[in-house]
Amino acid sequence: MFEPNFHLGRGRVRWERVFFFITLIAVPAILSSCGSSASTAVAPSITASCVPTQGTGADVTVLGTAQCTATVLNASSTLVNWSVSGTGNGSIDKTSGLYTAPATVPSTNVVTITATSQVQSTLTATASLTIVAATAITAVVCNDSTGSSPSPLVVSSLNSLSCTAFASVSSGTTVPVNWSVANKNNPGSLLNLGGISTLGVYTAPLVPPPGQMVSITATSKALSTETMSVTATVVFGNAVLSGPYAFSTSGRLPTHAFWARVGSLSAGGGSLIGIEDTNQGGTPNTVTTQRSFTGSYSIGPDGRGTMQFCEGTSAACPQGPPATAYFNIVVISPQHIQMIEFSKPVTPPPTTATAGSAAIIAGGEMIAQDQSVFSAGAGNLSGTYSFNFAGVSTSATEESVLGEFNANGHGTISQGSPTEPGEMDINPTPVSLPAPLALTTYSISSNGRGTVTLNNGTVNLTFSIYPVSASRAKFIEIDTASLATPTVPASILVGDAYIQQTSSTCGWALNALSGPTVFETSGLNSLGGSPGVVIGDIGNFTADGTTGAVSAASIDENSGGTVSSTVGTLTGNYTVDSCGRGTLTIGGHSYVFYIISPSDAVLQESTTGIIAHGFMLPSNGGPFVDTTLTGNYGFRLGGTDAAGTTGNREDLLGQVTSAGLGTGLAGTLDLNDFGATQTPVAIANGTYLGAPAGSLRATMNLPLSTISGATTRNLVLYMVSPKLFYVLDTDPAPAGTAVGVINNQF
Repeated sequence: MFEPNFHLGRGRVRWERVFFFITLIAVPAILSSCGSSASTAVAPSITASCVPTQGTGADVTVLGTAQCTATVLNASSTLVNWSVSGTGNGSIDKTSGLYTAPATVPSTNVVTITATSQVQSTLTATASLTIVAATAITAVVCNDSTGSSPSPLVVSSLNSLSCTAFASVSSGTTVPVNWSVANKNNPGSLLNLGGISTLGVYTAPLVPPPGQMVSITATSKALSTETMSVTATVVFGNAVLSGPYAFSTSGRLPTHAFWARVGSLSAGGGSLIGIEDTNQGGTPNTVTTQRSFTGSYSIGPDGRGTMQFCEGTSAACPQGPPATAYFNIVVISPQHIQMIEFSKPVTPPPTTATAGSAAIIAGGEMIAQDQSVFSAGAGNLSGTYSFNFAGVSTSATEESVLGEFNANGHGTISQGSPTEPGEMDINPTPVSLPAPLALTTYSISSNGRGTVTLNNGTVNLTFSIYPVSASRAKFIEIDTASLATPTVPASILVGDAYIQQTSSTCGWALNALSGPTVFETSGLNSLGGSPGVVIGDIGNFTADGTTGAVSAASIDENSGGTVSSTVGTLTGNYTVDSCGRGTLTIGGHSYVFYIISPSDAVLQESTTGIIAHGFMLPSNGGPFVDTTLTGNYGFRLGGTDAAGTTGNREDLLGQVTSAGLGTGLAGTLDLNDFGATQTPVAIANGTYLGAPAGSLRATMNLPLSTISGATTRNLVLYMVSPKLFYVLDTDPAPAGTAVGVINNQF
């Protein structure tokens, strides 16, 4: 109905449309004519400036630098090329604009820097710099992360100091310098120096260098004889504890019941998270497996620190409640930490050495863990392993289990035979020829925990495994009382297995022992009747490696406070079968051992009435002299307190520094004496002496502030190497009996 009007409308507007188009064409021309003076193009422009990169002044010292910048407007590109006029006037990076002054002041000490547009070569700008002669370094200032310059300078593991060399601190004038770092007391030593950047940022190493002090030196770039140094003390800090670790502790509860824990954790930034298995003695014993925990830790300047677990939770774990387990630790290295269980921290700190009461009395270690051995299937334990487990039997008395097994890397432990590894020796029921192990399986899950059963036809022992690496794993027995005899607790064993380092299975001979060898054992002496007393032995011998003869042997012993020593006069003999099991006699002592590597073995004393376990290691670097003990050392000992019985356990942990003079030992000791904890106890003016001269043996005296009724600890040391010593507390009753190790920190 609209079509007629629509048709008529189109005819009527024809000339109006023509006029409209003509108007559209004309308007731009009119507008262009009216506004031509306002559309003139703006010419490109460029400006340049240079600012010295050091100090606040406008001048550049010889070999100093300045950063030049250009501002380009109204050009199709803002990029420029940089150049410096004349020869001997220094150099400039063509694209970045970083100018470096010459080594000497040029004849005309004002140099011209030119910026040239990359799209229009006629577009340039210049800036001037005045080159001045080198000036004396009047101060080197190093600031920590807070921006302050503490006095004295102290920097902890992996922390940094930002250093600047000044010609005038008040004016902020700096000197272009090269930076270097050296050991303050031993400039030739390159050990654990850390590093310093070209900008003067010094980063401390994880472990302090020998002597702990480094010299940070600024040397003028223009005049090499112009130097200045500052001294910084490097100490331990939280960063030294980082990554995955496997750990184990064993000891006693205040009820005298045996206690053990084994697990793994990941640490960093003062926090940790992990899993653990624990086994608590009693009737019956209580086993907890795969318990998760969080935790926290703090490392002090000397490597001593504290650590705590919040077990059974994923929540953050502070130093105080709700933590459920507390430890004192000492860092031996980033890979090795000694530890004892302790009482919870007290705030504010107590005014005396007594810090509180611990729920567990136990000691152990943490070892850096190689997680590449984890797998969702069988795991990567492969080869023949010698193991050393200790704890209590089903009758809750001391027990030692030694042996070897062969794992194929795919979840199977082969059956032992006279020509194949796989057997165990159990004390208090030693046998001349141990029964072979049965065929069994093992597994390791992706979280790093595994299980294995070892069965010799008489005993069947089930363990949780926490691998340290392909060559070592930590074990804890997880058996509980059987349904048939629920009132009889299972044995509780804890220890480690170490891969035998041979080129072929069962390839050992008498040369598996050869040369100077040091050993230590600890356990129970029941010769005086039940329940027996704690006994600790350390000593050394020389094995001839061919006939099985032992000579020049020494043994120091503390049996419940009865101390004896026979030095250098004992003889004996040994045997080694092809699979690495051996026997050893020294004087009136008998032993069984399983070789790990030449003269390195797990050890069990089989002397009648003695149940003890330990290790032997080849000794090197002897004899012991004053300078042997030079540096900083961490130590841990475990045994019994003045009561002398196995139930009244004590654990000692600490750190000591020696100048290699035989005198002046200084440090700190922490003690858990059957639950009563004391920390810190100062060690001051301790002494030591190689005795007799020319041997591997030394005696040590550590004066202490009053601790457990004693004011000194008298020790005997046997030198495994300058970095490791076996140590025995030789104080007579009522001081107690303790055996342990001293490890070099740095």
